Amino acid sequence: MNPTRRRFLAGLSVLAVAPVLAACGSDGESSATPSGGGSSAAPEEAAFPVTIEHKYGETTIEKAPTRVVCLGLTDQDALMALGVVPVGVTYWFGDKELQGVYPWAQDYLGDAELPTVLTDTNGVEIEKVAALAPDLIIGQYSGLTEQDYKKLSAMGIPVVAQNGDYADYGTPWDEAALTLGTAIGKPKAAQELIDSVTKRIADEAAAHPEFQGQTAATITPYEGLFLYGPEDPRSRMLIDLGFDLPALITDADDSEFGVSLSAERTADLEDIGVAVWIDLDADKQVKGIFEGTTAYDEGRWVDISDADGSYYVAHSFVTPLSIPYLLDRYVPQLAAAVDGDPKTEPPTVTG
Repeated sequence: MNPTRRRFLAGLSVLAVAPVLAACGSDGESSATPSGGGSSAAPEEAAFPVTIEHKYGETTIEKAPTRVVCLGLTDQDALMALGVVPVGVTYWFGDKELQGVYPWAQDYLGDAELPTVLTDTNGVEIEKVAALAPDLIIGQYSGLTEQDYKKLSAMGIPVVAQNGDYADYGTPWDEAALTLGTAIGKPKAAQELIDSVTKRIADEAAAHPEFQGQTAATITPYEGLFLYGPEDPRSRMLIDLGFDLPALITDADDSEFGVSLSAERTADLEDIGVAVWIDLDADKQVKGIFEGTTAYDEGRWVDISDADGSYYVAHSFVTPLSIPYLLDRYVPQLAAAVDGDPKTEPPTVTG
């Protein structure tokens, strides 16, 4: 799978991403004038110097950074949770006016200025990054290329690329958070944050034993049908909640990131435990075929679309801050779907 297509599928379906790509090509980007980030606490004892291994080698950070630029599409959340507001973030999707600080993270902004918004549809905006005068450039939920990594490193600024043990955009949220925390000198605090969120997920799984043994998949209409694979954060969330991925994914060759099927293969979702759709309405053919399945008739499905606002974004972000926000609504939806009774309606969740 080529990097452009992987980056596309990391986020959205065709329906949702089309206006986003148009906006990214406009001249209305935020200014790259250096703005002030923020740090609410000193680094932990003996945190520096620290060397971090990544896809393109290793990077040593000599002291606590104060001006961090995020190349990862969701990296800002873990940093803000640990007291560092980045000076630059990479726009993914959602309300661009929020400048990468969504409702679940807004309490952590404090008095700091909102980050400058970068885009990466044509590669990293090297000049804009340089203009922000960063002392750390980091990308965990990213597809940073080796070419751009070398260009950024040539600036003499520490650059930490994505984890090479996983597919691009495939680093688990907890490992990404620990790397981000380590890079800013707060590995212990990062681990405490991870542990608290992991407990929340485990508590939800324990409260819903009916998820165990059921299959579930996150699916979007794209050039037919695309089922997200085991290295995708949304799939990992379903697994952590107790679900298994269906054989359509697990039996496929090279399915780490996902599996592409023809629209006609939508009928193969007949017996899935829960189909979690991203923008089901994006393809009338796919929707029509799915509406003819038993899974549809029994209400064993969820459709999350851009009409759901920040919840739609949270479902794909999968960070220490977005996960609790997501679970408040997601788990009741899954519970209502998995019982096979189309009359069951999930509780209304506000906020």
